[in-house]
Amino acid sequence: MTLAASGAGALLLIVGVVIVAVLLFLFWFGRRQVARRPAPPQEPQPRADSWEEPDEHPDHHHHHGRPPESR
Repeated sequence: MTLAASGAGALLLIVGVVIVAVLLFLFWFGRRQVARRPAPPQEPQPRADSWEEPDEHPDHHHHHGRPPESR
């Protein structure tokens, strides 16, 4: 029984090492892929402020869908 238990423990150790090695490889490969991507353009993009309504200005602060709070 001891031989079977030590064999199973060794097998689990090997499986664990293989899983860790695969995860490290995938992390390294992913980092390499991200590093190879071209940098995003630095000039302003069209509709960069698309979350604002056409009549809305950045200095106006109001809540959409809620009435203003009364004091």
